[in-house]
Amino acid sequence: MPAYSPVLSLVTAAFELAVAAHTARAPGRPAVRRLVVAILVLLAGYQLIEVAVCHDPADPFFARLAFADVVWLPPLGCALLLALAGGGRRVARAVVGTQATLAAFFSVWVFADPRFVTGSVCQAVIAFYTHPTNALEAYGVLYHLGLAGMMFGGIRLAVAAATPTDRAHAADLAMGTVGFVVPALLTEVVIPGTKNATPSLMCHYALVLAVFLARLARREQRAFTAAARAEAAPDVDVRRAPSG
Repeated sequence: MPAYSPVLSLVTAAFELAVAAHTARAPGRPAVRRLVVAILVLLAGYQLIEVAVCHDPADPFFARLAFADVVWLPPLGCALLLALAGGGRRVARAVVGTQATLAAFFSVWVFADPRFVTGSVCQAVIAFYTHPTNALEAYGVLYHLGLAGMMFGGIRLAVAAATPTDRAHAADLAMGTVGFVVPALLTEVVIPGTKNATPSLMCHYALVLAVFLARLARREQRAFTAAARAEAAPDVDVRRAPSG
């Protein structure tokens, strides 16, 4: 494979950060906007971290930071679904809280365990990580269960949300998640040597999710602005002139 090039990561990060900056300034519900911005910054963060990883593949610090970064995607995605559901049920809130707690645990573990990831090799536009223990298997279970929650929770909410806007938002989140998870898994099947590049593959394909989040943010802006205008418009009392 050819030598690593950072161009794809840098262009992807620039797009994700641009959408995040626009969303942060645009009108909309604060909870929805904050979570969309957080997810986009998280995705862009991985891209920039991967550039640092491949600048010095022998140093495992940035490789560990990459794993600490991406583990937060499922909790943030499921938290966005909760926001769209108006807070959700107690069980759903407990599940998302547990996800966040486990993500915090793994964020510490990747640095506390020197064998979690010991190095990386960069080729073309992806990074391959070496991990001599089975710790990554537990990490992977948490991560993929969380992504499944984003997909199936998004599909369910796309039918059950209270408003057409939130139903469309949930559908975008579900489609965006499917749009990067399925191609990444198919790549691993078709090219078996990419198994150790799962975080890199998923985060590059997650550009699809970023595009759907941009559409979600734009819809949120339009809906919020329309609702504000409707609320501000004075009531018009149309009366018929008296006859005779």
